[in-house]
Formats: sequence, structure tokens, C-alpha cells
Amino acid sequence: MIQSTDSSVLLKFKEKTKYELVYMIQEIVSDVVDSALSDIKTFAHSVVVKKDCPWDFLSDATVQINTFVQNAGIDGVITGFPQTANRYRRNRCLNLGDSTPPYMEPVEIGGLFQLVDKSSLPPAMAPAPSLTEADVTEPPLAPFSKIAPSSSIAGAAPGAQPPQNAQAKVAVCFFMSSLTVLVASLLLRVVQVRLF
Repeated sequence: MIQSTDSSVLLKFKEKTKYELVYMIQEIVSDVVDSALSDIKTFAHSVVVKKDCPWDFLSDATVQINTFVQNAGIDGVITGFPQTANRYRRNRCLNLGDSTPPYMEPVEIGGLFQLVDKSSLPPAMAPAPSLTEADVTEPPLAPFSKIAPSSSIAGAAPGAQPPQNAQAKVAVCFFMSSLTVLVASLLLRVVQVRLF
């Protein structure tokens, strides 16, 4: 599985690999325009969206996961609490149909407002914007440039060997870019863990 917030990166991976590609939407959105969804389908198999929910679901993580799965129709949860997700997955009350106990019913949208005193509610927030095709479409990646052949090194005769340190510079550049990608992916993982 390869995850990125950059559609052009995922397009390149789609050309070269068979991995499942995941597009991560960085912004908090309220809706996705059909044209944006069609565009995402051209380069990704699935989408990760941020959860921005101020409600505590009565402090029950299982009810929260159940509400997202039942109401939002999601088919995957990324969490920093795998034991909670596993407990939800193994729950025997999930497929009981009309016999589902009340404590396993998903929370109705807006249902928690009835339990909160109106004076305790925070001020109304502006609605989150919709995700449009312009938010998804990005310019293609810059073309790859090769290292100049040894005959084009300034002041060198055609066919002359490059200076000894030329390969070391390339190796250090590759190492630093790989290190940057590794650190960035670890930071994204930490952010995902903290979101849930």
C-alpha cells in the first residue's frame, strides 16, 4: 500500500507498480464533488479523509467506530488503538439485524445535540468546503534529469574519468532524499495515530 497527498506521485506509481494506492486528503471537507471523485478514481484505489469531530460519542470508541462504519459507509479505519478496532471487528452484535442491542446502534446524526445543554454548545463553525477537481488535480512531476556524461564535464577531455567524488555526491543526494521520504512517512503515521 502506498499513500500520498500528491496525485501526480500516485499517477507515477500507478504506471510502475501493482500496489494499492491511497490518496490522503489533507484538508477537512464536508463533501466531494462528483468530478473530483472521478478524478481520484483514475489514480487511487482508496481515499483517507481526516475526521474532525468534536463529539466524544459518550466516550465509547466502539460506538464511534460503529457510527462511522454504519452511517458513513466507510470500509476501513486507521487508528492508533488497534486493540479497540479488533474488539469492534470481533463484536458478535454487528450482524444481528433487527435484534441488534440498543448500545450497538450507531449514533444518529445530530442525536447527541439532544443530550447537551444549549448554553454549553460552542459557537457555530463555518461549514467545511467541498473537495473539487481543482483541489485534486496537480501538475505532472518534473522530468528526471540524468547525470551528465564524463565528456561534458567542464575542462575534461572527451572520455576522461569524472573526479573521484562525483559518485559520492550522487550517493549522498540519494541518501538524503530517501531519508527525507522516510522521516515524512513516519511523521504522517504519527499524525494519523494522533487523529484517532
